[in-house]
Amino acid sequence: MKVLVLTGPTGVGKTTVAELLAERFDIDLVSADSRQVYCWLDIGTDKPSREVRARVRFHMVDKVEPDRMCSAAEYARDALAVMRRLRVEGRRFMIVGGSGMYIRAIFEPLFDAPRADPKMRRELESLGTEQLYSMLQGADPDRAAQLHPNDRQRVVRAIEVFRATGKPMSALMREASDRRPEFEPVYAVLNAERGELARRIDERFDRMMKSGLLDEVRMLREHGFGRESYVANAYGYAELLAHLEGATTLAAAVAEAKAKSRAYARRQLTWCRKLEGARWFENAGTGETADRLAPLLAEALPDA
Repeated sequence: MKVLVLTGPTGVGKTTVAELLAERFDIDLVSADSRQVYCWLDIGTDKPSREVRARVRFHMVDKVEPDRMCSAAEYARDALAVMRRLRVEGRRFMIVGGSGMYIRAIFEPLFDAPRADPKMRRELESLGTEQLYSMLQGADPDRAAQLHPNDRQRVVRAIEVFRATGKPMSALMREASDRRPEFEPVYAVLNAERGELARRIDERFDRMMKSGLLDEVRMLREHGFGRESYVANAYGYAELLAHLEGATTLAAAVAEAKAKSRAYARRQLTWCRKLEGARWFENAGTGETADRLAPLLAEALPDA
């Protein structure tokens, strides 16, 4: 089954275009956004409003609490379950989002990863970084070689998988790579001229700040979602959290958040350029762009 995937750099306007297409074609949207998947992170992820979500059915938004990481394997497992259900129900859908890691996990099958065990996770996270990496080297040297010793989240996850399954994560990943994917992607990349994209990213962050992003980060911190949570890894949130902790000024935090967002957009574009057969579209305006994407979407959708 073919599935249209609308992707591209952060801030380019993917979701707005997808919303218009969803209303026009009466389809659901499966989000592939590695930040919108988290609950409570609303303003800083530019999450669709309640009004929009009342008109358009979104999936894979607000799925995970920000006190734990949503891995690509976990995302793919849940997203594929949604896609299978929609197919059975006769609902048509497309994927929209800029997380290459999440998108790749849907179409390049990963192993069926076990869910995180909170007790085991707390035990492992209490250990030092060097001890954790040494444990992984003993359990799964191939996976350890792929990771930086300081990448605690992925090191912990690899140890969890080994303990839960009795098999190294690297071996499970190799087994999964031999399986044929269930869905065939039709890639559409939304882009904008470099200077224009940078301007949009900066203006979007200014708009988020005016909408109360700093208060949102303060609320998350007061509810325990601080330095040890995903909030500390999300662009915008991480920098404002550092400001609230007294490590930097507000102006410096905003400037750093914008710079990191622009750098992230460049990395996303690098990933997009590697997509085989992808069609590229300049976002010249939501309505016009939706008109140009419509034939490609119609071609990918199954008959109503």
